[in-house]
This record gives sequence, structure tokens and C-alpha cells, in this order.
Amino acid sequence: MLEKICKYLSFGSIAVLVAYMAAMTVLEKFFGTAAAMEWGYHSAVFIALWAVAAVAGTAFYLAEGKIGKNSIANPVSGIHLAFVFILSGALVTHIFGVQGALHLRLEDGEVREFTGDDMESRELPFAVSLADFEIRYYPGTYAPVDYTSTLEITDGDAGPVKLSVSMNSPAVYRGYRFYQSSYDEDTRGSTLAVSHDPAGVAVTYTGYALLLLSLAGYFFRKDSGFRHLLSRISKRAAAWLSVPLLLFSVAPEMSAREVSGVPDHLPEETAAEYGRMYIYYNDRVCPVQTLARDFTLKLYGKSSYMGLSPEQVLTGWIFYYDSWKNTVPEESEAASPKARKKIGDRRQAVMLVCSASIMKLFPYRDDAGNVTWYSPVDRLPAEMDADQWLFIRKVMSLAGESVAGKDFDSAGAIFGKISEYQKKTASGELPPESRIAAERLYNTVERPKTAAMACLAAGLVLFILYCLFSNLGKPLRIAAAVLSGTVFLYLTLVLGLRWYVSAHVPMSNGFEVMMLLAWHTLMLGTLIQRKFPVILPFAFLLGGFALLVASIGESDPAIAWLMPVLSSPLLSVHVMAMMISYTLLGLAMLNSVMALLKYGRNRNGLSESADFSLLFLYPAVFCLAAGTFLGAVWANVSWGRYWAWDPKEVWALITLLVYSFALHGKVLKTFRDPLFLHVFCILAFLCVIVTYFGVNFFLGGLHSYA
Repeated sequence: MLEKICKYLSFGSIAVLVAYMAAMTVLEKFFGTAAAMEWGYHSAVFIALWAVAAVAGTAFYLAEGKIGKNSIANPVSGIHLAFVFILSGALVTHIFGVQGALHLRLEDGEVREFTGDDMESRELPFAVSLADFEIRYYPGTYAPVDYTSTLEITDGDAGPVKLSVSMNSPAVYRGYRFYQSSYDEDTRGSTLAVSHDPAGVAVTYTGYALLLLSLAGYFFRKDSGFRHLLSRISKRAAAWLSVPLLLFSVAPEMSAREVSGVPDHLPEETAAEYGRMYIYYNDRVCPVQTLARDFTLKLYGKSSYMGLSPEQVLTGWIFYYDSWKNTVPEESEAASPKARKKIGDRRQAVMLVCSASIMKLFPYRDDAGNVTWYSPVDRLPAEMDADQWLFIRKVMSLAGESVAGKDFDSAGAIFGKISEYQKKTASGELPPESRIAAERLYNTVERPKTAAMACLAAGLVLFILYCLFSNLGKPLRIAAAVLSGTVFLYLTLVLGLRWYVSAHVPMSNGFEVMMLLAWHTLMLGTLIQRKFPVILPFAFLLGGFALLVASIGESDPAIAWLMPVLSSPLLSVHVMAMMISYTLLGLAMLNSVMALLKYGRNRNGLSESADFSLLFLYPAVFCLAAGTFLGAVWANVSWGRYWAWDPKEVWALITLLVYSFALHGKVLKTFRDPLFLHVFCILAFLCVIVTYFGVNFFLGGLHSYA
């Protein structure tokens, strides 16, 4: 009897917590963060629900006899114990932890107190002063690599202690942790986040470490549910090897040039010469081709217009404005606010290009050796050499005269002279030629929409055929595998080029994350399709959907240097784990959809398909848990708070809790019913959709970019 009460209390309280947290994210949207904290995350009811879940769950685990002489080496025990540690650490932090902010100026001397989150002054047991503050930039740019504050701490009679604080590298002294938060515009002041929570962090980190070790150990335990499941599926795998797949090829999107109606433009080679020049754009030096591509995408939603290259579009607006001005739609009074904003963004882009204010093509090296890039209309330094001043002011006008006279060879030669000037003046500050070549190749081959259409078409046809037939032809299986491998290699090339050009792992924005999700999906489909052929239609559909989302957001995918706060290996591992999890959860959902369509209420067929869904769910849930808590560690290292109850964090936790129910089939009998499990996998995927898209586009928060 006690065992049943504990079970219902444990799982029931978790179900209530899921609904409670979902409601709080909506409440925060309409009433603000303070209301969500007061009525939700910091309320006695919320804390009590977690306490009931932890105590009842532990009691139920004990009542079942799970704790014994071998329990220490049991990963399942470790996983459950880890959550007890994590919840205990969160409670200790909530009760005893202190967070706040400390503002220091170079000229202000020592400070002995900081402002807490409750806006009350908190005393430090030592004095702190700012000895130095430095901003480091990426070479040849004004994009910051890192911010570093040098602190001098005076503690009693001991001599001063100097500590360095930078992004993702906090300083610790006597249990107080200092994090670089922001800085004053004159760079003579620095704001630090302060945290004093030695006990809570120690307990929480113990839980994190135990969780990660137990999750990894679970897959190596011979009697684990996952190993039993894998054994059952492997016995049936031989029967699947003859199941063929289908290639549904889609020709790349072509933009045939219309014979009439094309605005005036430069010849392709002349425009390409213009695109080979360097430009200071988006806080980095890159080929003009990159600006041309981004400009064309912004205006027309694709990287070409009426068969013209991006460079021809950009130079067309610059040299033939009257011929191009009607290619962007006028604003209509009947247009929606979103449509008006889009038109406004387009017109702003046109204004920046046609006024030449964005065209920072001309580097200037001052007496100190620093290089600054100017446009022809910028205010130039008074100390600039007269010949150089005249060149910057007049050379583009000279090129315009050549274009007006249709002397395109002379115009191309002028663009070449500008390139020579750039290389000579900014020598040592320009990106390596290999990086420029990689960026030009990336601009040419990056076409997510074409790959999306191919994947979605192939996935849809395969999905239908799998629902209707059990045997197709061997050539079709090979063709589908070739298509999967081709798209995977293509995505590998695109992501590799973007990684090399941007100098960071491509995981920093929604576009990159969707491309990464597609890469994971197609990689999984390609690698295991021989043993589990049914994976390919799911991989094509999920990968195609991710690529389609990426192509929708492609109107502003500009490559940029990584913000200092995002420059952390922990963040890369966190994003990778989350993307693997979302990939597997999506595959489980699609497998369940196919099972219901194909087998109806046929229990044998549903049961076999349910094994495949569970095969995806085990690593998916474990990756989701690892990714969520690795993200918490990164947040703690970056700004001193491992959990802020941000909507993205909350929904990631909701998703983890919801899917964890499915892994407790031994306890929750309803999950042993394959029909129920398939319906659950389909409905539970709504949590993933809300976590990624709902938060990004509706709920907002700190993570809405991801």
C-alpha cells in the first residue's frame, strides 16, 4: 500500500509540476518575470511540489527494494540519486545563496559592498578595486574577443591579491565568485556579477557529475532496459535488410533569366571583380561578395534575382538605381505590421548601399599602425595623405563614369586597383587567402532550400511507400542511401566551411542550429540505414524540415564573430547534446506516426514499432538530460547562475520530465501498451516544438535566439 502511495505521489507531483511550469512561462509572457518568480518559481507551493516528488520518489525506490549491496554500482540508482542532489543543491542556493552586482571604476579606489538582487547593499569581507580593464578585439576589427578586468583585493593585513576576470573565466576568493558582466562606455569601469553560494554549488555540481557518469554507465550495463531492447531489435534486423528504399531526386532550383524585364546590370565578370574586393562588414573583413549575397537575400528572399548573380544585383543598385528602384514593393496601407516592417528593412538596406555608407572598402593605417576602414562618404582623418584622400573620395566616381560609358573593362580594372590598394594598405590585417577562398565557396554552395525540397520529397514518398508496402526494389534502396549520403556530405561541407570562415563552431544562432539538426539527422540515417532501413524516411523528413526552417530564416544568416559570452567549449557540447536529443525525439515521433498508419490496431506490428521508438527514446532522454545540465554548468561559469527559470530552460526541463515517463514502463503499466506509447511519442513531441519554436517566437527570454 505504501509503495503505491509513494508511486502516485511521485509521478503525480511531477505531472503537476509540468503543468505548473508551463503555466508560469505563459504568465511570465503577459505579467513579467517578477510575477512568475513570486507566484511560481519562488513560491512555497512550487518548492513543496519538488520536495514531495523527491521524497516520494526516493521512498518508492526504497520500497521496491532497489537499494541493496550493489546499488552503488547501479547506474539507475545513480541517476535517481543525482536528481536528489540537484534538487537539494537548488534548495540550498535558494535559501542561502546570495547574488548581485558590483560596479568598479579605475579612479574610485576600494569598494567593500555590492548590490544584491533584492537591491539591498551587501557587505564584502574584503575590499575590491579595479586595477585595469582591457578589451581584446579580433584582428583588424572592432569585434571584441574578450573583456578582462584585473581586480586588486585587500584582505586585512595580507598584501594585495590580484585576480583576473574575463568572460567564461570567473575569479574566486573566499567563496565569492566574480563574473565579467558589462563595462562602461569609456572603458574605465567594469560591472561584475557577484555570487556567494559555496554549499549550493558544491551539492549541485555533485549531482551533475553523478548524473553524467550514471547516464554514460547505463548504456554499458548488460541488464539495462536499453540493452534488452537492442537485443530484441537486432534479432529482427536481418529480416529488414531486404527492405528497399526510394530515391526521389529533385533538380536544384533554377532561376532562368528572363529575356525581357531584367534591370540594367554589369557583365558577370565585371561584377565578379567588384565582389572580389574586401570590405569591412558586420564587424569583420570579408569579400564584397558576402555583402552582395546578404543584400540580395534581404531584398528578394534568395541569393539571385532574375538569373543575376548577387554581385550583379548589388552593383545594379549602385550603378543603375533608376532601373532597380521598382523591384522592391512599395508599402501598402493594407499591409500587415510584419509586412510593413519587412519592406522597411529592405528599404533601409537599399539606403545603406546606395548612399555608400555601408561600403567600407578603403583601409587607412594611422601612425600607430592601427587600420580603420572607411566608405567614400565617411569623414576621413585630417592627417590622411592628400593623394590617398583623393583616391578614396573619387575612385568609385571614376568607376561610375566607366560604367556609364559602357567601358566595363576599365571599370573592372578600377575594381582591381582598389583590391591592390586594400592589400597594400591593410597588409597583415586581412584574413588569410584560404579563408577568403572558403568564404567565396560557401557563398556559392550554401543552398539549404534546394536540399530541403529534395529531402522532404524523398521522405514523403518513402514514408507513403513504407506504409503501403513491405518490399520494394533493391536499386531503390541503394539510390535512397546514395541520396542520404550525398546530402550528409553536402551539409558537412557547408557547416565545415562556415566553421572555418567564422572561426567558431556553427551553433550560435537559429540558422546554424537548424543546419546542425539536419546534419545530425542525415548522418544518423546514412550510418544505420543498412541495419534499420526504416530510419531513412524519418531522416529525410526531419532533416528536410530543419533545412526548410533554416532556409526561411536565410534572409539574415550573416556570418559574424562569436560574442565573448558564447565562446565556451561547454556551450558547444551543450548545443550538440540538445540537437542529438531533438533529432532522436523527432525520429521516435515519425516512427510512431508510421506505426499507427501502417498497423492500426495490429498489436504485433505496433509492438515491434514501439521497440524502435523506445530505441530512440533512451539515448534521446539521456542526451536531453546531459545537455540541459551541461548548459546549466556553462551558465554558472559564464555569469554565476546555473538556473534562472528562463522559458527555454523551463521548457527543456518540461520536455525532459515528460519523456522520462516513457522510460518507466516497468512501473507505469500504461506505457507497456504499444498503442499508448505511440500516441504518447506523437503528443510529447509538442514539448520539443514549444521548447524550440514556441519560446523563440512567442514566449521570448534569454534563449530566444537559440
